[in-house]
Amino acid sequence: MIRRERMLRMGAGLAIAMSMVLAITNARAQKTPMGRCASIGDQEDKCLCAKGAKACGCTACTRDEKCACIVAARKAGGSVTGKIKLYRTRVKTKGAKSYKDVVVYLEKVGKEGDFPPPPSPARLDQKGLVFIPHVLAVQKGRTIELLNNDNDKHNVYLLYDLKTGKTETKNLGTWKPGVTRTHVFKEPKVVTALCKLHLEMAAYFVVLDNPFFTVAKIDGKSQVASFTIKNIPPGKYRLNAWHKRLKLKTGPVDVVVEAGKAAKADLTITKSKYVAKK
Repeated sequence: MIRRERMLRMGAGLAIAMSMVLAITNARAQKTPMGRCASIGDQEDKCLCAKGAKACGCTACTRDEKCACIVAARKAGGSVTGKIKLYRTRVKTKGAKSYKDVVVYLEKVGKEGDFPPPPSPARLDQKGLVFIPHVLAVQKGRTIELLNNDNDKHNVYLLYDLKTGKTETKNLGTWKPGVTRTHVFKEPKVVTALCKLHLEMAAYFVVLDNPFFTVAKIDGKSQVASFTIKNIPPGKYRLNAWHKRLKLKTGPVDVVVEAGKAAKADLTITKSKYVAKK
């Protein structure tokens, strides 16, 4: 009889504890601004959980606060889609150091800390005396793995312009095949990566403030690129683009993003001499 009463009391205590956990979880979910989660890849197609949480599909995330909030954020967001055309020029789209990559991004989305970088690292490889990819767009604060899957030693040497107009350099070192090192950029900037041991190697890091960007590829035949930026909070933004040789013909474009809708915005890039004067 006494044993039965103890078991009943234990069961009641467990039920109360579970109720408290559920209440705390619900309270946290309600306090999450815009339903955003920490360390979520906003441009990912899958429903990604924060680091340490179990992976889950977007159709059944309600049991996990992190998954539930990313679903809510995406339902509340919109997108920007469009084409990039070239004006009075053509570019080479084949080869390791081609000109096909255009980084398209939104300026100033939210405030500092609203969109933490994804937990998974970005990767720059070195193979066949080539940096892969040639252009790597990455959110500031995200870890970048610098791999060496080549048969030779490699070096990574960074070169970038400062706001003062001066050029800053940083040597990340030299390492053997099979070795990986990491680096984190804490501020938005465009950085050229070189290898001191193989002067023909070059790549570009385009470091951005927020996760609302994509790398569009110019088609060799049509000389046109298509792009889509997803899961954007509703609002008015400026759409900008970076290319290693060409510039936006008329500067950044204003776009208005509405929940559940795709805003259309086309861009034109050209040589500096054809850029419209302000």
